[in-house]
Amino acid sequence: MSGKKCRECGERFEPSRSSQRFCSTRCANRQRDRRRRQAAAAMGPVPAAAVRRRGFDSKLGQMETHRKASVRPAADLASSRQRQESLRNQLRSQAVDIDRLEAENTEHREVIRNLRSDVARLQSIQQTDAHDLVHLGGKLLALTQATGVELHDSTKALFRRRGWTATKRNPESQSQ
Repeated sequence: MSGKKCRECGERFEPSRSSQRFCSTRCANRQRDRRRRQAAAAMGPVPAAAVRRRGFDSKLGQMETHRKASVRPAADLASSRQRQESLRNQLRSQAVDIDRLEAENTEHREVIRNLRSDVARLQSIQQTDAHDLVHLGGKLLALTQATGVELHDSTKALFRRRGWTATKRNPESQSQ
């Protein structure tokens, strides 16, 4: 398979647009989440000594008491994070499913368009063939009447069913 190499998993893939960097939305989400975690870890907590040097001791104390008063219990936080992670995973899997279904939908639309053009072409061919057969039948009837050659009984029956009797086709046979 030609194309690009996924920046997350390293797999080769065929991009649907020129700016696509990942093979799937799952890989794009993984890399974005990892970058966020790394950025948060790199920033880290501000050391207390640095805060004191700036003269913010009183504000730091106020912030700490406010944080302690507003922090939920650890169990609530853990369950909330777990639920949030499960919802993110659901969203990612749904995004992958949507991408797959969009690709299938595009393929199906292409097949339908091709089938419609084939049907139109075949209908045109059949209509032309039917006109040709009617024309040949008329010529055959005119020729047999002009030469006096007798037609086969089944051919006569066919012409009668179509309404082509000797009297109706006689003017055409005389004109040719």
